[in-house]
Amino acid sequence: MIDIHTHVLPDLDDGAKGEREAERLLQSDFAQGVRELVFTPHYYGKKRSLESFLRQREEALEKIRRLVPAGMKTRLGAEVWLTGVNDPSNETLCALAIEGTKCVLVELPFEERWNKGLLLKLFSFIADTGYQPIIAHIERYREIVKNPTLVNSLVKMGCLIQLNTGAFLGRSTQKLAFTLLKHGLVHCLGTDAHDETERPPDYKQAKELVKSKGYFKEWTRVQTRMRQILKNQRVENTCTPIKKVLWWYK
Repeated sequence: MIDIHTHVLPDLDDGAKGEREAERLLQSDFAQGVRELVFTPHYYGKKRSLESFLRQREEALEKIRRLVPAGMKTRLGAEVWLTGVNDPSNETLCALAIEGTKCVLVELPFEERWNKGLLLKLFSFIADTGYQPIIAHIERYREIVKNPTLVNSLVKMGCLIQLNTGAFLGRSTQKLAFTLLKHGLVHCLGTDAHDETERPPDYKQAKELVKSKGYFKEWTRVQTRMRQILKNQRVENTCTPIKKVLWWYK
C-alpha cells in the first residue's frame, strides 16, 4: 500500500517531534502494510522561502534516512497551502511536486468560502504547466461538506482527489468517504499522520472497514491509481459524478 500524505519528517512542521517519533510513525505505517510513503511537510510561502524549505526538508530527511524500515520506499513532497490570494508561483508549485512526478499536494482553506481566485489559480496552474494538483484531505473542507458535487468540478478541471484513511473511520466523514470511493472520485489515500496519539497512522483499520463494507475493489483501484501517479503516468478520471438527491448526495 501507498501513503501519499504524511507529516513524518521530524521538527519541520506540526508533525513528528524528533527522530524517535518519526521512526515509530514509519514503523507503524510499515507494520500496517505501507510499502511506499511520501513525506509531505506543510509549505506556507509567507513563513519561509522555497530555498529555505527545500534545504530544511533535505536536512530532516537525512536525520531519519537510516531509520526507514527495510523494504519501504520513500519520496519527498510537500503539502502546499493555497488560498487564492498571494499564492506561490507556478514555478514554486512545480518545485514542490512529489518527487519523480508532475503532481503537487495542495491544501485549500478549511472554513472560508472558496473564492474565484482560488479556482482560477488551480485552473491556470494545470493549463500553464501540465502539472496536476492533488487536493489534500478532501473530506475536511466546509465547502465540500456543504456541497460534495464540487468534487465533480475539481476532477473535471483536472485535479486529483486525496482522501484521508481516517475519513472512513470518523462518524462525521464516513458517509462522504464511501460516497466518493463508490463514484471513483478518490485517486489517492494518505494517513495524514502527525503523531502517535492524536493523529497516528490508521491505514490497516481503514482497509479492514472498507473491505468489510464490500468496497475492496474500489480500494484496490485507488492503490493502482497511486502507483500510476508515482510512476509519473497519467491517471484516467474514470468516475461517475455525485448527484444531489433531496437532502443528501449519492
